[in-house]
Amino acid sequence: MRSLLLLALAALSLYWYAERYGLAVGYPPFLPVFYWKYTGEARYPLRVTGLYDAVKVRVAGSLQEGRLEVALVQGERVVGGRAYAGRFQEEVRFPVSPGEYFLRFRLQDAKGQVRYDWVATKFAP
Repeated sequence: MRSLLLLALAALSLYWYAERYGLAVGYPPFLPVFYWKYTGEARYPLRVTGLYDAVKVRVAGSLQEGRLEVALVQGERVVGGRAYAGRFQEEVRFPVSPGEYFLRFRLQDAKGQVRYDWVATKFAP
């Protein structure tokens, strides 16, 4: 009985924390990420060499609340970006030249799950 009470107290504490401060659980690109009223930003660095001419980002998920913005940034300049809300599944290609980039995933009051995957690749014309 005591362990059941401790488990209920832990679940209630986790729910209170998620409602008040937001919560994200998961590890992209290998696992889907589950969000509960989460606001934040994740940046992933990319180094593009002369062999690659595009960065391909696959985004799939379902957000009951909030929105997700995906952007490819070089220095302070945004090369390209998209915004998502609700249910979505898309593969976006951003044209690039050799250099240093980073992928930015920005979430605003997100509640739901999202799966990310990205790769720099060469596409046939």
